[in-house]
Amino acid sequence: MQLKHAPGFAMIETLMALLILAFGVLGLLWMHQQALVLQRQQLMRAVASGLADDFAERMHLNAPQAALYTKAWGALSSNAGPDCAATPCPRSALALWDLQQLQHTLQEQLPEGDATVFALPQNRDWWGIVIAWRDANETYRTDTTAATPPCRTQMSCWRLFFKPIR
Repeated sequence: MQLKHAPGFAMIETLMALLILAFGVLGLLWMHQQALVLQRQQLMRAVASGLADDFAERMHLNAPQAALYTKAWGALSSNAGPDCAATPCPRSALALWDLQQLQHTLQEQLPEGDATVFALPQNRDWWGIVIAWRDANETYRTDTTAATPPCRTQMSCWRLFFKPIR
């Protein structure tokens, strides 16, 4: 006995197979897009971490002038100091030059990059650096422990606490 298929049954099977395949491809594309977003977020955190480490090292090397390294959100160094890479300069000018280098690097390497550098009020001789970058989803917001400046709206932040050796 031979079964007869209804007319168009093969076409329905084909359409269902194509639908399943399309959902599979869409799922793979979505996963790929999510992986790219996570990779970009990790890259921004790595850059911010490197910038904070570099600036902390600069403060370690010029620890007697640590107070000159204070910086608020959005504050740009208005004075064009000497180029301390080309000519020797006093430690106070070195602090200004280091702040200018930080600002320049932030603008080059992070979207709307900004930083704040501050002394921790409850821990004598300890300092904090918060590096922020534009991130509408606020995917990486660190806590605001120790009365540190909060991360601004639509930004992600990396925090580093350290003690310059004097």
